[in-house]
Amino acid sequence: MTLQTSVRRGCLIVEMPAEVDIGNAEPLRQELRDMCRTLLSPVSRDGLSAVVVDWAAAPFLTMAGVAVLDDFRQQASECGVPVRVVASRRWPRAVLRIVGLDGVLPVHDTVEQALVGDDTASRGRDRPETGRTTS
Repeated sequence: MTLQTSVRRGCLIVEMPAEVDIGNAEPLRQELRDMCRTLLSPVSRDGLSAVVVDWAAAPFLTMAGVAVLDDFRQQASECGVPVRVVASRRWPRAVLRIVGLDGVLPVHDTVEQALVGDDTASRGRDRPETGRTTS
């Protein structure tokens, strides 16, 4: 499995597959760890200021996917590079909230928001879970 990456505005953007489950979690974990060693280490990061994990295509997140994301967050943190997540759909955001990762990772609706670090939409805590507005 090869993750698609690009660089924009000094950020490495990593496009995650729509589904991460027990069948592909370990190869993804290894690929992300290799990415930390080769692209994010202080000697090779070449001006990268952050990583944006684009998971906008995911209709849901499994615990295997959450574990891969948390492992990558820890690896990137050891390299001194912050990680931001794009999760625009309701269920992935809810899973990140339930497991507490939204408290340690900024979660954005779009890649553009993540690139500028726009935290006004990042946590999604003001977003109703049912889609209904509250007064």
